[in-house]
Amino acid sequence: MSLFKTKEWWRTQCGVNESFDRRSLLIAPLFGADRKDVIIVGSHSGHLRIYGPSSQWIDETKSPSGFKSSDLIVEMQIGDCIVDIKAGKFVSGLQDIRLAALTSKKLIIYCVILKQGSVEHGDLCSLEIAYEHLLPRFPASLTTGPFGGVRGRDFLCVQCLDGTLLFYEQEAPTFNLILGNRLLPEPIVYVSRNDVFVTTSSSWILECYRYKNMAEFGSKDHSEEPKNLEPDWSYNIGEAILDIDAVTLSSFEVGILILGEKSLYCLKDNCVTLKYAKKLEYKALCFQAYVIEPDGKLMVLVIADTNTLMIYEGTTLKWSAQLPLTPVAVTRAHFQHLDGVIVVLSEDGQLEACYLGSEPSLFIAPPLHRRGYDYVAAEDELMELRKLAKKMKLKGNHFGDVTMDAELIISVTVSPDLEPCTRGNQDDSKDDTEGRSLMCRITIELSTYTTLRDVQVCVDVSKPFVAEKDCHVITNLCDRHILRTMIYATTDLPAMSSDVRITASYEMADRGSLRVLQKTAQLPLKMMLRACPPENTSTFTATIKCSEPLVAFSQLFPEFTGDVQRQNWNALGLQHVQTGSVVTIVSGATSNRYRVQSNDGLSMALVVQQLVNRLKDKATGNFTTAIAQNHIQLVQSQMEAHFRSRQEADKIASEIGLLSTQLRNIERRMLRAVRERNTRSLAATGLPFLLESTYRAIFALLDDLAIARTERERSGHGLRCVVRLLLLLLRLNVNDDKYAMLEAAIGFEPQLRDELDWEEIADVSLSTFLRYTSRKSTSYLDAKAPTLSKMTSTKEFAKLKKRLVHAVERLDSYREADMAENEQLESGSRAS
Repeated sequence: MSLFKTKEWWRTQCGVNESFDRRSLLIAPLFGADRKDVIIVGSHSGHLRIYGPSSQWIDETKSPSGFKSSDLIVEMQIGDCIVDIKAGKFVSGLQDIRLAALTSKKLIIYCVILKQGSVEHGDLCSLEIAYEHLLPRFPASLTTGPFGGVRGRDFLCVQCLDGTLLFYEQEAPTFNLILGNRLLPEPIVYVSRNDVFVTTSSSWILECYRYKNMAEFGSKDHSEEPKNLEPDWSYNIGEAILDIDAVTLSSFEVGILILGEKSLYCLKDNCVTLKYAKKLEYKALCFQAYVIEPDGKLMVLVIADTNTLMIYEGTTLKWSAQLPLTPVAVTRAHFQHLDGVIVVLSEDGQLEACYLGSEPSLFIAPPLHRRGYDYVAAEDELMELRKLAKKMKLKGNHFGDVTMDAELIISVTVSPDLEPCTRGNQDDSKDDTEGRSLMCRITIELSTYTTLRDVQVCVDVSKPFVAEKDCHVITNLCDRHILRTMIYATTDLPAMSSDVRITASYEMADRGSLRVLQKTAQLPLKMMLRACPPENTSTFTATIKCSEPLVAFSQLFPEFTGDVQRQNWNALGLQHVQTGSVVTIVSGATSNRYRVQSNDGLSMALVVQQLVNRLKDKATGNFTTAIAQNHIQLVQSQMEAHFRSRQEADKIASEIGLLSTQLRNIERRMLRAVRERNTRSLAATGLPFLLESTYRAIFALLDDLAIARTERERSGHGLRCVVRLLLLLLRLNVNDDKYAMLEAAIGFEPQLRDELDWEEIADVSLSTFLRYTSRKSTSYLDAKAPTLSKMTSTKEFAKLKKRLVHAVERLDSYREADMAENEQLESGSRAS
C-alpha cells in the first residue's frame, strides 16, 4: 500500500452492469496527431464508446474541470461481444487511421467520420463499416502491423481460441496457421523492425517467428503430412506469462517486455538475450511499457493487486501511488491539455485518467486531552489485562478481539424504513404496506488501516428471510469499502429470529494468518410482526416471572403500541406477517408475570425472544419461568414430524434407486439386442414398453421426492423453532455452563443430509450430556464414547425423546406443580 495517491484528471463510468478486460481499452489519435489521443473502450456487452477528454486546469478551484457530457464522442451498440480493438491503416489506398473491432463472429473495420461544429454542442462523429470478415472460429485476440515490411498499410492477425492464426491483408484473407504446443490462446505481439511475431507456448517458453516463414508455411498444403512450424528463436521463461509488449528503444534496438506471474523481464528483439529481470513481490494485474523522449529511458507501469501503481526504470522502482480502483487495463495518453496521462479501466467500467501527485495522504492523530492520571485505577486495569492475556494464552488464541477489531472494523446499518419487495412471487394486486411484500436495506461498511487479502463477507439470516446477495468477496481491502444488500422473505414459514449475522473472514497480507470476525444486527420487528387484537383462547402458554414491577407494553414494544387507542390494555396481540398466527402477551394484574400464549407453538419463539431481550434492557431484576409438559410435547411432536419426513424422503429415494437399476438393465438388454441383430423385432420383446413405463415411474417419484424434501425442510424449520423456544425458557433458570452444553447438543439447524441429520447428532450429544451431568462422577469417564450411525428404527427414536425429557428435567429447577399454580394465579387476568 503506497503512501501517495494518484490525482484524478478525468473520470467517467462506462455503462451499467457491463464487463471489461485488458483488451477493452485503446488509446489512438483517430482524428490526427494535432487533435491528440482519444480513448476507445469496447465492452463485452457489445458497446463501443469513444471519448475525447477536454479536461483542463482551473486556477480558481485548483482542480481540473473533469468529465463533460460532450467528451463522449461516439456510443454505439454493435450487438455482439467486443473481444479486442485496434487502430491502424486498414483500408487499401488510404492513409487514414481506421478502427478494427474484433467480435465473437466478425472482424469489423470502421471508418471514423468527424464533422467539426456540425451540432450545437460541438463536433459530430459517426462510424461507418468499411468492410468485415466472417470468422470461421471463435477469436481470442487481434494483432496488427505492417506484416512483411510493407509501407503505408497495416495487416491483421486474429488468434482463435484453439491457437489458430488467421491472417488478413486488409480486405483480403491470406492464410491460416496453427502453431504447435498450444492449449489456450497466449499473448502475442508483432515487432515491425524485425518483422517477427513474439508469443509464448503452453510450456512457458517464449518463441519468435519470422512473418516470411509463417507466410510460406501457411501457404503450403499439409493435409498429407501435418507439421508444425518451428520457431526461429526461443527462450525459456519458466513461469506463466500474463502479457507481452514491444517498445522501440532506439533506431537500432527494440525491447520486448514480458510480464510474468512473479517477474518482469526485458529481452532484446532476438529473444535470446536478456537485458534485465525484476522479481515482483506482489501479484501483477496488467502493465504498460513506454519510452521517455529524448532521453530514451525505458519506463514500465505495473499495476499490483493492492490497487497500487508501480513505475519502474529498469529494475529500479521510481514511484508508487495508490489507485482508487482495481484496473484490468492501463495505458498512457497525450490529451489536449495534458501529456503523459495514465489511463486505467476497471472490470466494471470505471474509466479514469490520472496523474502523479506529490501530496501524501497521512493520518494525523487528534490531539490528546490532558487530564489527571489515576495510578491506582491504572494498576487495577493493568492487572485485569494481564489476567485476560494469561487466559487467552491458555486457550491458544494469540490474537485477541481487540487486535482483530483494530485490523478490520465492521459497521452495520439496518434501515428502519421498509421498502416494497420486488423479489420473489409477490402479489401485486394486494396493497399492504405492512404485509409480506416488504424488504429491508442493510449497509455494511468495512474499514482497515492495513491491507487485507481475500476478504469474504457473509450475510446470514434465519428463515423465511434471505439476503439478496449473501456472500461478498473483496480481493484486496486497503482503506474503506461499502457493501449493500436487501433482506426479504421468500416462504410462508414463521419467523424465528430477527438476528442478522455478518461474518467476515480475511487474510493478513504480511503474516498470512486467517482471521474471522462476526457482528450481529437486528432486523426491524415490523418485517415479521404486526399489531392485532389479542386472542382469549390458546393451546400453548409460557409464563415469565419478574422480581421487579412489570414494564408497560408501550415501553417494551413502542413500534406496535403507537397505533393502539387504549393505552391501558394489559394484553398485546402480535400477528406473524408470513403465517398469520397470533401470539398474545398478557401482563399480570396482581403478580409480576408475563404470559405468552398462542394456538401455534411455532410462532412463540420470536415473541418470547423479543420479550426477554427487551425486559433485560428495561429492567435489572431476575427472570424465571417453568417448563410445562406441553412444551416438551411440542418439541417431541415436531421431532416426530421431522423424522417421518426424513423416512418418507429416504423411502422415495430408495425406490428411485431401484428403478434406476432396472432402467440400466433394460437399456443393457436393448443394446445387446441391437448389437446381435436379433431376427425378432425389438417391440415384440416388450423392452420399449418397459423402458417407457420405468421412465414414467422415475419422473413421478422425482416429483414426489421434491415434495417430500420441501416438507422435510418445513418440518426442520418447525423443529428449530420449538427447540429455540425451549432453550429460551430454560435459559432463565439454568447456569451458563450447563445451558451452553444443552444448546450445543440440540440447538443447531437441521440439515438436508441423507445419512446424518438432527436426530443422530442430538442423540449422541444428549447421551454425552446426561453422562456428564450424572451424579456418579466416574460414569462419564468410564462410559464408552457413542458412535454416529443413521437412525432408522422407531425404538431408537423413542430413546432420543426420553433423553431429551431427562436432560430438561435435570436442568429445570421448576416443576409442573409450580406451573399449575402460576396458571391459576393468572386465570383472572386473561384478556377479554
